[in-house]
Amino acid sequence: GYPPLVTPTSQIVGTQAVFNVLFGRYNNVTKETKALLKGEYGKLPAEPNPDIVKLVLGNEERITCRPADLLKPELESYKEEIKEYIEQEEDVLSYALFPQVALNFFKKRQAAKYAFDAELADKKNQVHPI
Repeated sequence: GYPPLVTPTSQIVGTQAVFNVLFGRYNNVTKETKALLKGEYGKLPAEPNPDIVKLVLGNEERITCRPADLLKPELESYKEEIKEYIEQEEDVLSYALFPQVALNFFKKRQAAKYAFDAELADKKNQVHPI
């Protein structure tokens, strides 16, 4: 399929080449090679060898559309998950990209802004020490 040898496909091709030397041609296939042949990285510049595709994918169907079109929308669910922390639109994007880091940041930002530490709150009785 003549994948362009730039990151990440250069690493995928290089790793698979090493595996082919060590274990025999396509006896051990990386999940990234499988994803590349399936179309998860987009359409290759040329059709890959059908014999290799069959060997690697078996009867799995290849992706023929833009891979991102297969993703379900998640923006609204992210907004719902962090609704109590959103101060600006970028907060949702931060959470989507880095959920743990963003959530910790939001909690600390909220604690500093409102002098409220959620970890000290008694949620059952809805009280917070002052």
